[in-house]
Amino acid sequence: MKKLIIAALAGIALLTACTVNKPADKFAPSASMAEKSGTPINELGEGHAIFLKHCSQCHEQRVPNYISSEEWHVVVPGMAWNAGLSKREEDLVNKYLAAASKVE
Repeated sequence: MKKLIIAALAGIALLTACTVNKPADKFAPSASMAEKSGTPINELGEGHAIFLKHCSQCHEQRVPNYISSEEWHVVVPGMAWNAGLSKREEDLVNKYLAAASKVE
């Protein structure tokens, strides 16, 4: 029982260490991002979720503003094909990246 309690406390400490000091995701869709891009926030959210899920399966994710919006439009089609994304999913990722690439 004592080992189980110690293991549980160690797990909680590890989770806390990983999340407490983690900076907020400034590239997460926001009302401001939606307004500036003219894309509904729900579409930005879907694109963000697809980006997070699929990009990390093959390689390290890039910070959205590390690459310009114009460059993302060249990169995304090939990556979408590799990931097996539908045209709708590709479009949502493009919309999200276009909006997020302008975040400073």
